[in-house]
Amino acid sequence: RRNGPPLLQIAPMLDVSYEDFRQFIRLLTRRAQLWTEMVVDHTLLFSQKEGRELHGFLDFAQHEHPIVCQLGGSDPSTLAEAAQLVERWGYDEVNLNVGCPSDRVCGKGEFGASLMKRPEHVRDCIHAMQRAVQIPVTVKTRLGVDDLDSQEFTQKFVSTVAQGGCKHFVMHARKAWLNGLSPAQNRSIPPLQYDRVAALCKQFPDLDFSINGGIVTMEHAKGILASAPKNLLGVMVGRVASSNPCALWDVDRFLYDETENPLGQSATRRRLAEAYADYLEEAHPPSDDAAKGKTHLALKPILGLLSGCPGHRHFRQTLETLQRDKANRCEGPAALLRLAVETLD
Repeated sequence: RRNGPPLLQIAPMLDVSYEDFRQFIRLLTRRAQLWTEMVVDHTLLFSQKEGRELHGFLDFAQHEHPIVCQLGGSDPSTLAEAAQLVERWGYDEVNLNVGCPSDRVCGKGEFGASLMKRPEHVRDCIHAMQRAVQIPVTVKTRLGVDDLDSQEFTQKFVSTVAQGGCKHFVMHARKAWLNGLSPAQNRSIPPLQYDRVAALCKQFPDLDFSINGGIVTMEHAKGILASAPKNLLGVMVGRVASSNPCALWDVDRFLYDETENPLGQSATRRRLAEAYADYLEEAHPPSDDAAKGKTHLALKPILGLLSGCPGHRHFRQTLETLQRDKANRCEGPAALLRLAVETLD
């Protein structure tokens, strides 16, 4: 494993950051830090208690390192137990979600962004997790929540949570509205305030930070890292990795100073598709019982292959049309991907 600051982090995204997506991203970059989807602590512990396999929640391949598992929860003891499972599974880091504004997260479960209103409780959660494991315990959060969004509030939140042992905060440079905005709207409507994250870096020189929100090009990411305080370790990107993944094709060389990228000097979108088809052939071989949902999830990471290029809509529509026929699905997602690429000729 290569150590070093997480210059580029691929955000945890619900229904996106599953293993097929992470494997696809690894074809573009070996160095970016990958994150799982949020895993709920009670889900892990209940499954373990019932004797169910945890592979579906926690499995990852060795070449996915560096990789972070994000947990959701609000009970210090269950978070600590879940963090131990995450460490035992081999993850490099465990992160607590204190930033997701989804009703599913902030409502009944009362975790995610709603926890920002209880900084002392977050501190206690982090303290319990940090005592239970040796790997780093980090927090992903926002600048504020609802009307609690002043710089003074954010500063107090960071100061309080740091007392629990958190040394690295991943800051989405927006506030969150728990009522009135959807999760998608919360990613765009509250204004970005990068300057406030930079101010936190200066106010807490002994802590590390990453910045998230509105970063869609590697030039933008590099510019932020070049001009930011030294304790701003990384930039996190989310939707661009799923909607326009080829934006990441040059990351290892451009940000990490590697001599080349995983696909080599002659990287093309076609070559990326071929490499992913090779992976799909092994991970999802042909089967007589090919569920439509499973095929869709296997192909979803590559739907943005031609984003911004001629043929983008045709490619997506071809893949979606091919999936509707069960006979096609039985051939496996690799065969469908190759067929869709052939139609571009």
